Amino acid sequence: MKKVFFTTVLAISAFVFLSCEKESIDAERPVIKLIAPEEEEGIKPGSDIHFDAVLTDNVALKSYKINIHGAFDGHSHSAATRAAGDVVAFEKTWLEADFIQLGDEPIAGKKEARLHHHHMVIPAEIDGKPIREGHYHFTIYCTDEAGNESFIAREIEISSSAEEHTYH
Repeated sequence: MKKVFFTTVLAISAFVFLSCEKESIDAERPVIKLIAPEEEEGIKPGSDIHFDAVLTDNVALKSYKINIHGAFDGHSHSAATRAAGDVVAFEKTWLEADFIQLGDEPIAGKKEARLHHHHMVIPAEIDGKPIREGHYHFTIYCTDEAGNESFIAREIEISSSAEEHTYH
């Protein structure tokens, strides 16, 4: 009797286990293809950055943001990095909502989003002080609906001697 009971319980357990639908968990991070700016691209203070990227996800994208900050001083981000004498390092984060206000489409729910704009301006000065020229990190972060995040960073150079680019 014990053998029949045990076999029945085992058969029912196996049936229930195998017939349950397994919940699919999205553990795959979104993919960022950053086309522009290019690595080591020069940007003149007072001009905009040409930004071009493709974001993809296996299920659905949620949002993105872009950050530019100085790559000076071994990345300590000390007060000396932000303000060095008569110049000021530029630092700013643009959220997707900032671009939506300027007319871009939201990426939420899409599997692929192509981003192209010239909305990010590097000011020539902040509070009357010129922008510190040199290497900066241009970083884009992308999050999918499951909360997985990817990022990609490029070094750009903010310099008054940067070449003017013409983009179409």
